[in-house]
Amino acid sequence: MELSLGFVVKKWLGSLLMPLNICILLLLLSFYFGITRRPYRAALSLFPALAILLLTSNPWWVNQQLLKQERAIQAPTELVNSFDFVVVLGGGHISDPALSATEQLSRSSFARITKGIELSRINPQSRLIVSGYGGSDPNSNAELMEKVARQANIPPANIITIPKAKDTEQEAAVISTYIGQRPTALVTSATHMQRALQQFQRYSNNISPVPTDYLGKEIQGEQRLYEFLPDSRFIYRYDALWHEKLGIWWQQIRAYFS
Repeated sequence: MELSLGFVVKKWLGSLLMPLNICILLLLLSFYFGITRRPYRAALSLFPALAILLLTSNPWWVNQQLLKQERAIQAPTELVNSFDFVVVLGGGHISDPALSATEQLSRSSFARITKGIELSRINPQSRLIVSGYGGSDPNSNAELMEKVARQANIPPANIITIPKAKDTEQEAAVISTYIGQRPTALVTSATHMQRALQQFQRYSNNISPVPTDYLGKEIQGEQRLYEFLPDSRFIYRYDALWHEKLGIWWQQIRAYFS
């Protein structure tokens, strides 16, 4: 599928506006102002870069932000046998013939298809819809998740693949032609669920969110002081959250001007 200019620009802007890239840009500016002997401007660039880096790597703060985002939409207390469709949205992969299909999936894709398979087994009458674009990769995310589902003994006739939808908006538009208003479980990462649900509810009022792949956790034990130190793993987690915030703001901007 040809990539439109708008899609490419959106992806570039989304990447450039991630916290780590903003940090790097500010640090480069600070370095430039430093070597050109403009210390005031160097400090103005350095301090926000350090603030962003310290904040987005702080385990406690990042976890609180994730909890606020992910728990806004509650997971069902039990998985029921009432769905005609189980929709699993793509979450990325890297094809590597030396690895099994499950090992080629990203963490989020693996969590999503695992939940989708669980729902399909509880709802044997349902159709499993897997989606996900491949980009420059030779395989689409949908095709790999279909392979994993078949390995888990989901009948091939019960699986529908949507390999060409490039983003959540396109996934919702294409999948809506299959599900209509029939009872449907929507499976995606908890950070992504709010944005995904908004898109699918444009087409159907019979969507039940089933979030998975939680990054924020309600910590039960006592936290040690060293657990508040910066941790690079939480930069990655905050990136996932920030990506969703950018997506929601983009939807709001488009809705305002449309």
